[in-house]
Amino acid sequence: MDSVSSKKQLGYLLIIALGIIYLQVIIGGITRLTGSGLSITEWKVVTGTLPPLSEQAWQTEFDKYRQTPQYEKLNKGMTLAEFKYIFFWEWLHRLWGRVGFMFILAVFGFMLLKKRLNPTYTKRFLLFMFLYICQGLLGWIMVKSGLVDMPWVSHYRLTAHLLLAIVLFAYTLWFVSDLLIPPGNEVAHHSLRQFTHLLIGLLVIQIIFGGFMSGLRAAMFYPSFPDMNGEFIPHNLFATKPFLLNFTENIATIQFTHRTLAYVLFVLIIAYWNQARRLQTSNVAFGYAVNLLPVALLVQFALGITVLLLSNRGIPVGFGVAHQAVGLLLLSTVLFIAFQFTKTQNKLPTTA
Repeated sequence: MDSVSSKKQLGYLLIIALGIIYLQVIIGGITRLTGSGLSITEWKVVTGTLPPLSEQAWQTEFDKYRQTPQYEKLNKGMTLAEFKYIFFWEWLHRLWGRVGFMFILAVFGFMLLKKRLNPTYTKRFLLFMFLYICQGLLGWIMVKSGLVDMPWVSHYRLTAHLLLAIVLFAYTLWFVSDLLIPPGNEVAHHSLRQFTHLLIGLLVIQIIFGGFMSGLRAAMFYPSFPDMNGEFIPHNLFATKPFLLNFTENIATIQFTHRTLAYVLFVLIIAYWNQARRLQTSNVAFGYAVNLLPVALLVQFALGITVLLLSNRGIPVGFGVAHQAVGLLLLSTVLFIAFQFTKTQNKLPTTA
């Protein structure tokens, strides 16, 4: 792939793949918050593409679900109509995953057939498909964890599933950036590049705690802001032993850490934006991404507060999913900015 037109064509097709993955994360969030993830008890790669098409088929699926711990412990007495609702979201989540894989497989086959992939891009595309397959396999492993003893999905596996989705999304975004950003447009600023990497690290840690928050429905235990049920530092902050287990299983510690990281990131991202917007560069995409940062940050912060305040009666699905979606947008923006930097030590001038 040497021609500019071939690179652009692949880049634009991968942007569609990015949109598919992004929407899959959103559907996954809805599936989690509606408690739908365990409604389909089998993984049928081909025949599972279609939902039940008759009342008898629906009753069969419902009977399988009624054998699960989730039904016995949480949803005893659920009607068939209620089951159809949660079944829909899990079915859509799986269907959209299949649609995404078929799309990227078609793109790979088309570009290969037209001889528009050089060895480097072929290897990158194969890794892309491998990550996509791994994401689907991990999703099924996650579901299986809730079909044996527990009536819910393990928050560890849920977070691992989310993190792999982010790795897949980040890899695709890097691939797209490499294809579409013209050579010579790199931004050369060593200290700001390091600052960007710091933000990425903190955002990933924040997303991990967000996964724990979602998996444990931790927002419901402290549905107040800025305090946590009248305390700014909860009395049981480090009540779990051993100490490190507090950060993965103590709801008070998990929510306190998630909130604290939000404050830290708010200050750091505003400081970063103030510095990055002063750079003089011909990279127009870099400037747009930098100016998107404070907008995404403010929306994300407001959504987080809203989810907390509305969680006294259960996690609000719409706001919860929006919080996850904007969180991924914020991370994606910082990642895209990071991909624009060169490793050179030279610094571009800044404006006053």
